Amino acid sequence: MTDYLTYEQPLNERIRTFLRLESLFNQFAFHVKHGSAWDNPIAIDAITDILSFTTRSDIKLEVLKELERQHSRLERLSKRPQIDQGQLAALLDKQTVLIGKLQSNAGQLGQETQSAELLNAVRQKNSVPGPICDFDLPAFHYWQTRPESTRREHLQQWFSPFNVLEEAITMILDVLRNSTDDSDETATKGFFQKVIDTNQAVQLLHISVPATLNCYPEISAGKHRFSVRFMINPNPYTRPEQFTEDVMFRLKICSV
Repeated sequence: MTDYLTYEQPLNERIRTFLRLESLFNQFAFHVKHGSAWDNPIAIDAITDILSFTTRSDIKLEVLKELERQHSRLERLSKRPQIDQGQLAALLDKQTVLIGKLQSNAGQLGQETQSAELLNAVRQKNSVPGPICDFDLPAFHYWQTRPESTRREHLQQWFSPFNVLEEAITMILDVLRNSTDDSDETATKGFFQKVIDTNQAVQLLHISVPATLNCYPEISAGKHRFSVRFMINPNPYTRPEQFTEDVMFRLKICSV
């Protein structure tokens, strides 16, 4: 079975933000699970980065808009006989529950976490280059010596206001990624171009490349077309060059 490497290109700012947050959610989940003193600061970094997103813009509103938009579009599919009605109804029910959770969550997401003194102290020290040493922040050094279960409990408590946000963004991206099937494409001499159907709300390009190929795609997209240029860079000290052989890859043009 062929192994593939996947590359994604968002086509609007909303999906770009959701992908960044998804990466932070995954970063937090990985490091809170391992729980060592080396993992804790990275888990905290993920929380503070999520806080930066939620305090800088109204992420909750953006997620609500996208959930409601997807819900409305999927409801129209219920009239098509070829659709698995049971699976669609279950998905619509989950979306309705998440919309209700977000709407009932008053105020800005993460307000409770912002009030954690230790977290704020770490956040301020992170603006200085280098690690947080015991002489920088003795309180954090002491916290790192607490039992792993205690530290994990605190981390999960700080992250808990974002649970519904993670659940909603995960669902939005899952629906988007599964909105279409892969198509087999060929980039002639490393280059591929395709016109975008303007009747579709295309939000994400999903490209899968065989892991055995020593190249990677650079994706450029506009409103009407997108192009993929496969590059090779065996030496990171030199500039990448375009791959000159034909490349067979898988493509998803994701829209809901």
